Amino acid sequence: MRVGLIARADSRGLGIQTKAFHDQMQPTKTLVVNCPSANPLPLRRDWFPGAVWTRGLPSVREYTQFLDGVDVVYTAETAYGQAFWPLAQQHGVRSVLHGNYEFLDRRDQPTTWAAPSLWHIDQWPEGTIHLPVPIEIERFQPEPADKATRLLHIVGRPAVHDRNGTLDLLQALNHITQPFTVTIRCQQPGYVGDLIAKHRIRTPDHITLILDSGDVTNYWDNYRDQDALILPRRFGGLCLPANEAVGAGIPVIMPNINPNNLWLPPEWLVTAHQTGHFHAKQRITYYRTNILALAATIDQLADPNFYQAATSKAARLRNTLSWDALKPRYLEVLTQ
Repeated sequence: MRVGLIARADSRGLGIQTKAFHDQMQPTKTLVVNCPSANPLPLRRDWFPGAVWTRGLPSVREYTQFLDGVDVVYTAETAYGQAFWPLAQQHGVRSVLHGNYEFLDRRDQPTTWAAPSLWHIDQWPEGTIHLPVPIEIERFQPEPADKATRLLHIVGRPAVHDRNGTLDLLQALNHITQPFTVTIRCQQPGYVGDLIAKHRIRTPDHITLILDSGDVTNYWDNYRDQDALILPRRFGGLCLPANEAVGAGIPVIMPNINPNNLWLPPEWLVTAHQTGHFHAKQRITYYRTNILALAATIDQLADPNFYQAATSKAARLRNTLSWDALKPRYLEVLTQ
């Protein structure tokens, strides 16, 4: 089976996801899409040896050359142009679109629709399959601790409606009673500082707050020397930082909403309430985590019994979501 991959090459979600697919599945051909961006991150030219790169969105000629010599194409979220689908059909090439619900475009015509989570699975096109995104567990070296003292929050590139709930975490700091070092990592310099200033956040003396901006060479280094990920995410869907934290063997504190409550242990989940809707390509409900409940759950991480039970559950989850566990499913999907 000759597999083609449409990839991205920066350290945003689609880049991380397609780079992992490339390394684990070793496609025959890779087409790297260099999309224009208002705030670009550094391109990783070293990620895809031998790949063909586009300048902007792919042309019909670039699609056609890419399709020659492959049996099936995998792409995440989009094929970067509606011309791709009829061209793939004309060349007798199957396609797998690993979509994200908020950007689901019903004009797309893949052979197989794949949903990375069960979020809104009943609203996907008929025949959609659930295909989890695996964890590259070999990238991580879990460092078990007796209790949590170092907390991580990943903003990534800031998205609509404070997607990862950074403000909820900041407002919870004054309600946490245990001493912690809290590291917030954001790829947009100044974003978190502006939130702190705008909302007049004051950090208590027993909380050490570290703001870390910029890009990292290897995404797995985000989780080094961290004991838990605090992610009061407001909506979604696929959340790579949650997967990555589990890969690092640490618990993930998230809101008790779909799909988090379909795969994370209930004691890691925090009550949340609906606060509004917005439209991407689909109508999305977003939530706010209960600030006092978030602080109380974070405090529990300082309890050795609670924390060691949590890391044991993270270890079990990381194995069930590893590439070793899920690669046979990917091979099945690509060949069907």
